[in-house]
Amino acid sequence: MSQIQRRKKPALIAASISVIAALAIGLYAVPALSTETSELVVTANKDEEKAIEIAQKFVRSSPTYSFDGIDGTLDLISVDAMESLPVQYNIKVAFESSQGGFGNRDGQMLTQVITPHVMSIIVTEGQVISAVTDETWDELNHQYILKKLPSSNEPVQYFDGTVNDYVTFLEAINSRGLAFELIETANDSSFSVPMKTLSISGIETHVYEFETDQDAQMASKTVSSDGTQIGNNVIRWMDTPHFYTQGKLIVLYVGQNPEITSLLDSLLGNQFAGM
Repeated sequence: MSQIQRRKKPALIAASISVIAALAIGLYAVPALSTETSELVVTANKDEEKAIEIAQKFVRSSPTYSFDGIDGTLDLISVDAMESLPVQYNIKVAFESSQGGFGNRDGQMLTQVITPHVMSIIVTEGQVISAVTDETWDELNHQYILKKLPSSNEPVQYFDGTVNDYVTFLEAINSRGLAFELIETANDSSFSVPMKTLSISGIETHVYEFETDQDAQMASKTVSSDGTQIGNNVIRWMDTPHFYTQGKLIVLYVGQNPEITSLLDSLLGNQFAGM
């Protein structure tokens, strides 16, 4: 019996050495793998944290929050890393305002009521490229979100110029990804030039293009401040008129759609006549 035990002992010792060696190799390999993985996680977390920091800073300086946002109400709702290169982070932040409405509302009649908001901010490469509050207000372009209908065959192109004629007006609209269509051109108009009726996302807008900037300015002076008279012609509009001018253009929108008036404000400046 003792001889059998002596024979087994070397085998047991060899097996033990093999197990210890395997464990040693495993213990050596695991930290290397864990360190590499943890570094990737830390890098991803740093990028995400930086994006969150940028988004929260943007919210505080945004037109809506800076106007009447309530301190202490900022709350991070979610962070979604989108599948894109470079990575885009879609960050949602909630906050409350002391009044209704969006953006800078100086001079407006305001509803005195605590208003909750959710702002969706897209951050990529350290920059905010989109910020929309309540899926309604574009914080970057200071306008209501227009419904983007299926557009024409023209691709969306970047526009960073100044609207000064009919062509640049269309380019600016196209750059917002909005559908537009020329409905008709009428020679009989309230001014000395033809009237182009343009559909922007299904809403009619009238465009008058003059030969020079000076001609457009002179024509704008014939419009009464409330927009109900052009020259000697008194006009009874079916809805609220809004007149804009810039460069060679006079643009007229009749209606009360805040998305269209906000778009025209952003492209042409404040209306010079209307209600």
